[in-house]
Amino acid sequence: MKYYPINLIIKNRNCLVAGGGRVALRKVERLVACEAIIRIISPQIESQLEEIANKNMIEVLYREIQSDDLDDAFLIFAATNDANVNQSISQWARKRNILCNIADQPDESDFILPSIIEQGDLNITISTNGKSPALSKYIRQRLQIEFGQEYATLLDMMGKLRKILSADIPCQNDRQKIFQSLLDSQILNSLKCNDINTVSHTCKDLTGYCLEDILRVQDCS
Repeated sequence: MKYYPINLIIKNRNCLVAGGGRVALRKVERLVACEAIIRIISPQIESQLEEIANKNMIEVLYREIQSDDLDDAFLIFAATNDANVNQSISQWARKRNILCNIADQPDESDFILPSIIEQGDLNITISTNGKSPALSKYIRQRLQIEFGQEYATLLDMMGKLRKILSADIPCQNDRQKIFQSLLDSQILNSLKCNDINTVSHTCKDLTGYCLEDILRVQDCS
């Protein structure tokens, strides 16, 4: 295994993006979704990136990046259109023991970003260890067909049911049997067809709890 797989919490962490083009835009969009504190440094930035920055109160410095800009960064994304600048950013980052991703240069980066499928709280990531972004995209497109919105709905239900069962059923094995019975049932197909009546009956029969009671529970995440 070349890369250590990890889900990283970056909420309220300082993340630096050097560059103002389409690649930087993709990095910023993901950072915004993860509630990071973002700083963009670039002499110019695309209009769409500027709109996102204004909407989310992101600091933008319209100039060339300098080494001391990295001092308080938790993560760094080098996404300029100048390979030499990106390389300099990487060197500055390593001197400070800060993880750095260089756009389109996986072998020079401390970490790479996988392709992601998102259905609610369900995240499926695909990585080819940087060898073929095209294959990664192809696999992602195929998996998106298989894992639809019904998985997000089921995950939300199971998260809320977990909170109920943790309070009412002390034995973990008993709780696990209930979860497994749901997964072994046809509930996913019912959700996919938006057959709420069948979903309700399945929940009552297999868990002992009404669907309405489950959905009223606040999310446990």
